[in-house]
This record gives sequence, C-alpha cells and structure tokens, in this order.
Amino acid sequence: MMEAAYMEGQSMSDDLSGPEIRELRKRLGLTQEEFAHAVAVTFSTVNRWENGHAKPSKLARRAIEALATRKPTSSAESQTIEELSGHRFNGE
Repeated sequence: MMEAAYMEGQSMSDDLSGPEIRELRKRLGLTQEEFAHAVAVTFSTVNRWENGHAKPSKLARRAIEALATRKPTSSAESQTIEELSGHRFNGE
C-alpha cells in the first residue's frame, strides 16, 4: 500500500491509483472538497481521480505526497486544511 512505501523512505509512484487517493483522503479525515482545497485542485478533479477517470499531474502528486507524509493526528479535524497541506495563509 501507499503508506508502506513512505515507511521505507520511497517516493510515491507516478501511477497513483484512485483507491490509494481515496484511502489517504479518508485517513486524513477529509471530504473530497477539503482534500481538493489542500492540494489546490477542484472537487471534481479529486472525484475523477478517485473514480479512475483521470490521474494526478506531477504537481498534484507532489501536493498529495506532502499530505501523505504528514503523520496523522488522533483527530484530523483538530487541524485546519492549511495545516494539513502545509500552507499558511495570512487571512487575506
């Protein structure tokens, strides 16, 4: 599975499957809309990825990898989307 690759220090494969994306999103406790916001794509893009109708771009894979390498907390809901994605916004 995807997590095993990270435990071994390997990078995410170029061929990231829909079920792997869905598994990561659920492990993080995010809706498709929240996950989309965290990786800077639209909700419909995440939906297409998860249903196998499209594959993430290289840039999107990097953003997904950044989310995947974060350690899950006891409650993902205690973190903001920006904290989960590693982005900080100044409120503007």
